[in-house]
Formats: sequence, C-alpha cells, structure tokens
Amino acid sequence: MFQKYLLHDKLPVRFGSLLGFVLIAFFAAWIVGYSFLPEGALRGRNVAQVLAGNNLAGDSVWLEWLRILAINLAVMFLLVIVPNVIRTPRNLPLGYSTVTILAVVFGIAIGTNSFALSLGSKMPPSMMVFGSSGLYETVAYVLAAAATTSISKYRLIGQWPRQTIERIANAKHQSGSRERNVGILLAVAILVVACGWEAYRFSLAITS
Repeated sequence: MFQKYLLHDKLPVRFGSLLGFVLIAFFAAWIVGYSFLPEGALRGRNVAQVLAGNNLAGDSVWLEWLRILAINLAVMFLLVIVPNVIRTPRNLPLGYSTVTILAVVFGIAIGTNSFALSLGSKMPPSMMVFGSSGLYETVAYVLAAAATTSISKYRLIGQWPRQTIERIANAKHQSGSRERNVGILLAVAILVVACGWEAYRFSLAITS
C-alpha cells in the first residue's frame, strides 16, 4: 500500500511519502547514534566532510558557500539522481535507497557529534534539527529523488549478491518532463539557500 504512494503519478504525493519515510529513518539513526555509538564515530570518515575541510575556502564566506554548494550538488546528482536510472527488485527507484542512507548517516553524525566542527557534545534528538542546514539539504535530496522516478531504464533481478540487471521494456513514466524539471529546480533552489546558511554559520563558528 505504501509503495503505491512512493510511486504515485503526482510528484507532491511521492515527495511527501518519501520524505516521511526518510525522516523516520533519520530520527531512528539519530537515537541510535546518541544512545549507543561513541562521540565522533563518523568524524573525518566521509568524503564530503574531507572535501569541505575545517577552514573557510579562501577565507571567504562566499567561496565557502560555493564549495559547500558544489559538494551538495555533486552528492545530489551522483548519489540520488543517477541511481534512479535503476529500479530495485521491488520496483522502487534505487535513489530512494541512497537518499535514505544519506539521511541515516546524517542522523548518526548528529547523534555522535561527528561534524568537522564539534557541537560541544553528543546531541540528543530534539527540534533543534530544524535550525540545521543539513535537514534542508536532505529535503532537497528527497525532492530530487521523487522528481526523477521517470528516468528509470533498468531493473535489478534476483537477490544480492547474485543479482542481474535487465532493461525495463515499455517503462511507464510516472511524471512528465515538466514536473521532473520543476522538481529538480526546486531541489537546487533549496540547496542554494541551505548551503548559504551553512556557510554563514560555519564562518561565525570559525571566527568566534
């Protein structure tokens, strides 16, 4: 039943359904990270954090904004949109899985205080996340995943690790190109604002 909403013809329905699922996974990971994992468990262990570094790019908040935006756009394209070319054996776009994994990693990072700049201590689950740019970056990823379900061309067959891949014959596109493009543009716009907010807060943290 839930899969029907994840693959609904209307983008708002797909987006809302996927966002709800991803947020549940995110908060669950946050609870696990805070309750059971050591502080700093993921610090320096992901490529995006290494690329972002611990200092302002060129000592400029604007250059830092561009660096953070470039990293997030690359993540959205390579880890969310491109995987949607493939469907899972359950017929879900593969990008649905990758965006959920990204949210889980973010949840664990908050729960274990694993950011490049320490939050001071491990953070218990709270509404403070709505002041975090990372949440809105995740929302943008979810929107991009939901908007690009129609690009699927292949399907995984069988059980891992003995899976094969086959081309989807007469693939039904759940959304037209206009809806897809609008969704991607909105996702990029959300990233632009979220990354600007992150760069600004990062600059304040470094200079304070």
